[in-house]
Amino acid sequence: MNTISKQHPLGLSVVLHLLPGVLTGIAFFLLGPYVQQRNLPPFMALCIADLVVFLPFVYGYLYLQGRKQTGRFTLDGVVLYRTQIRLWEYLVYVLVVFFASGLLVLSLSSVSNYIFKDFFSWWPAMYDTGADLSAYSRSTLIFSYIINFSVISLAAPITEEIYFRGYLLPGLSRFGLWAIPINSILFALFHVWSPWMAVARFVGLIPLIFVTQKKHNIYIGMIAHILVNIVDVVTGVTFIIKHF
Repeated sequence: MNTISKQHPLGLSVVLHLLPGVLTGIAFFLLGPYVQQRNLPPFMALCIADLVVFLPFVYGYLYLQGRKQTGRFTLDGVVLYRTQIRLWEYLVYVLVVFFASGLLVLSLSSVSNYIFKDFFSWWPAMYDTGADLSAYSRSTLIFSYIINFSVISLAAPITEEIYFRGYLLPGLSRFGLWAIPINSILFALFHVWSPWMAVARFVGLIPLIFVTQKKHNIYIGMIAHILVNIVDVVTGVTFIIKHF
């Protein structure tokens, strides 16, 4: 699989990293009152925003790039870092990335909490995707977490790895190892709906991006990213079982 990518000017790369986050964030903030009125958890606004803005934007943009290059709608030659590796490598690298990234984010939870309390205490509850679940009925939570699993735990991380690591990261390869922190900080800033997590995301994604670049394989990070996001679903399911 070809891993040589056309290099993006740094300014363009910044725009391509952040623009889908800004557009998704606008949709998220507009959907917040709608979701609140229907007594749904705030993370449902993000699920809807991903479905109507982020996913169409990313795949629309990538397939258009494929059409420009080949004359047909394809991801071939656009999404790179798809080198095949052996099964045991997947098992090892996925576990390493999952635990390394998870431990780094967890170790920085106090930093995230400090940033939230000192700089974002004004943040409206309708936009707090980690809001208390006790305010919602069992049926509402079951429905919401089915959607969460489908969108936030599966569709979104798959799409993020395809776009950020399969398309944008190769476009920074001229920077060598510096491409890793550049891609990581821009990915952290992409999440405009939870800015207090930027530091934890920046640090936590370093192992994933490093392995992706080293092995030229986006599927390792994709699987690990899915597993990390599933933790939120497990938390929600555990809450439902314990409290209903």
